[in-house]
Amino acid sequence: MIDLAGMTSPDVGAAIKKGYTTVVFAVGSNEQHGPCLPVSTDTILGDALAESVARKLGNALKAPTVNVGCSEHHMAFPGTVTLRKETLQGVVRDYVDSLAKHGFKRIGVLPSHGGNFGPLKEITEGLKASHPGVKVVVYSDLQGFVAILMRTGHRLGVSPEASGAHAGESEVSMMMHIRGDLVKEKLIPKARGYVGVFDEEVTRRIFERGIGALSPIGVLGDPKGASGEHGEAYVEDLSAAIVDYIKSS
Repeated sequence: MIDLAGMTSPDVGAAIKKGYTTVVFAVGSNEQHGPCLPVSTDTILGDALAESVARKLGNALKAPTVNVGCSEHHMAFPGTVTLRKETLQGVVRDYVDSLAKHGFKRIGVLPSHGGNFGPLKEITEGLKASHPGVKVVVYSDLQGFVAILMRTGHRLGVSPEASGAHAGESEVSMMMHIRGDLVKEKLIPKARGYVGVFDEEVTRRIFERGIGALSPIGVLGDPKGASGEHGEAYVEDLSAAIVDYIKSS
């Protein structure tokens, strides 16, 4: 077992002594994901992604996923719960402090929600400086994260506009792969949202004016054509890229 939350305290201690000195955890959210995905989507995807990363790294455990993040830009939609930036940063600092005290020597922090990347990037250097002897790696490249999804989508014959950056083909496919029982497939034909270019300017508009300024239904992309097979490919490519990033950092 690599899921720290399902282990006993003695088991975790024994695993660290055996060389399981790497731990990773995702930082997700609880926010609207259009008409066919649950508000817990980013947490579910982050949890699966962190587990895949831990398995690929080897001698690594997965810590519990932080399930609420910075989602102010989604607050126009019911069900969204958000944290202030400073609150999320404090939670992540406490997480890293706790894990470092138990003897983990490499800690990977994996945001799985766009609104978490910026706040975590701001505290990355501080996390490193606060824990000499511990390698703290924060994957904080939002555009890079989205680019991985776009490259995978291109290989699968999915356009970047359809793949999307929020509740589009890529996220719906990943949820079909991980928790298909939570996907309202009958509503997919009605879930086409913003299908324009996703770049830094669009990202800025979303964070300043809210996602509703681009899409009245809160979707970036078009989930038509989503499938569990596609979802498996997205998760595989994302986790492989993050593993490479952790190893090279």
